[in-house]
Amino acid sequence: MNTLYCEMIEYVKEKLREYNEADKTKKNAIHYNRFDHTMRVYRWMQILYDAYPCKEHIDFEALTIAAIFHDIGYCDIDNIQNHAETGAGYCRDYLMKKQFAPEKIDFICELIAKHSDKKSLYDIPMELVLLREADLLDDTGAHGLVLDIWMETACQEAVSFESILEHMEQYTVRLMKKNPMRTEKAREIWEQKRQLTEAFVSAYRMDLQTPEI
Repeated sequence: MNTLYCEMIEYVKEKLREYNEADKTKKNAIHYNRFDHTMRVYRWMQILYDAYPCKEHIDFEALTIAAIFHDIGYCDIDNIQNHAETGAGYCRDYLMKKQFAPEKIDFICELIAKHSDKKSLYDIPMELVLLREADLLDDTGAHGLVLDIWMETACQEAVSFESILEHMEQYTVRLMKKNPMRTEKAREIWEQKRQLTEAFVSAYRMDLQTPEI
């Protein structure tokens, strides 16, 4: 990883520390670390890019910077619902100070501003496809199931094995039923995660069965 990317990561880490300390939403009841999420998305992006067969058509620098900055908008605690557009603004200010070319800045900021809209992975730049796919892959599969357990135990007063199962079925299991991915590698990873999710929940459901009296 080059020096500039490392500097960007440190900048984003510092900005998101404000979110991690101040956010009072339900998800932050488990101390969900938005910077850790950012770095996981960065890793997924690298995996998807490495597997993509037409790398010559990808602006890897733009994709990398967009992955690093994609959730920086969460540092604006009063405007979390618009974190994508807010984050694009933070990134634009940063890149202008670093004297990036205006057209490069515009493209990177467009990726960030549009990364949260997961309705379609078609008719958009491939850089945005890979960024959206990387974002979707986080908090799913085994990670999603652990997150379900963590959320249920942290946010509910009366927690049981059955309530944890219901949480898994309502969130991770339901989320993973349909494969939303476009690239071959992302679809493959999603399918592996889906199979693991359904196998675990099926086994867990059987473990909870009790004999009729």
